[in-house]
Amino acid sequence: GRLRPGEYPLPGDVSSQFVTGLLFALPLLEGESIIRLTSPLESRGYVDMTLQVLRDRGIRVEELPEGFRVPGGQQYGRGTLGEEADYSQAAFYYAANGLGGQVEILGLNPRSAQGDRCIVPYHMQLCSPGEAELDVSQCPDLVPPLAAHAALRQGITRIVNAARLRIKESDRLTAVTQVLTALGADVVEGADRLTITGQPEGLAGGVTVDSHNDHRIAMMAAVAATRCAAPVTITGAECVAKSYPDFWEDYERLGGQIQRS
Repeated sequence: GRLRPGEYPLPGDVSSQFVTGLLFALPLLEGESIIRLTSPLESRGYVDMTLQVLRDRGIRVEELPEGFRVPGGQQYGRGTLGEEADYSQAAFYYAANGLGGQVEILGLNPRSAQGDRCIVPYHMQLCSPGEAELDVSQCPDLVPPLAAHAALRQGITRIVNAARLRIKESDRLTAVTQVLTALGADVVEGADRLTITGQPEGLAGGVTVDSHNDHRIAMMAAVAATRCAAPVTITGAECVAKSYPDFWEDYERLGGQIQRS
């Protein structure tokens, strides 16, 4: 049916994409709408990116203590918007560097509204030995690359406030645990967290792992494979096309060895 102006109650801790979709659509309706958050907003950075784009196109949105007020009858201004380089995908190269790689990562906006910009301080934290605790409530997509790095660092890493990972493309808490454990890592899965005891000497590998049809799990396995003693086979590796279609070509260009089948 046709979207109508009105009040839209939404949980803020399930997916920011629902909020983003409504923020794009509601300004075009004939009347005012309210997005009322029924729980705290997580992944706030993604909503901030949406609001930035809307402002750039002349759309008015008022932030409320419990959500957003969106006047109707608006029109998007014309113009061209450039795409920022993506911290979410760059995170896998930060992980690769944490495992001993030498990838120069260029073009990222240090003032970006992207929530995954926190990969930079989290990467630095993991590059130091000892215990580390990383709160991923605002950056859940970073868990696979962070977990790969944590599996091979010196020390124990706790990745916390990660319950929403169970409703991603896969149950990412379980998928991360299964894949890294199969490679030889020490990962303990909790209800909303992972506890990873690093093995800086390397992982065994020599196994076939399932990507769980999840682009970030496939890329995590590929990065972790660079520190495995034996080759790793990743099934469903084509799933990277969802967010990074050229990942395998870039992986080879940077020195990775791949046998396609």
